[in-house]
Amino acid sequence: MPSMVEQLRLLAEWAPMLGYARRYAATDNPQERALVVTDAAEWLASKTASKLDDRLVRHAVAILNTPEGAALVRDLVSIVASLPQEPNP
Repeated sequence: MPSMVEQLRLLAEWAPMLGYARRYAATDNPQERALVVTDAAEWLASKTASKLDDRLVRHAVAILNTPEGAALVRDLVSIVASLPQEPNP
């Protein structure tokens, strides 16, 4: 089990994710939520040594910040909302 100091260091290191979760929960707007998710994805991508994920996330952010990207999010939300709901067991 990690020591208390190690646990606090880990919490401090990953604290930005709590901010993203708070921003996501603070809105019901699908476009704003998508932008929060891309912000979180950018932050996560920066934590890796790979540059490929950084580039892919940058492109996703650029797309979502366009009118076409906003329309894509609205369409996807509409499609998912229209799917039949399976009852929880």
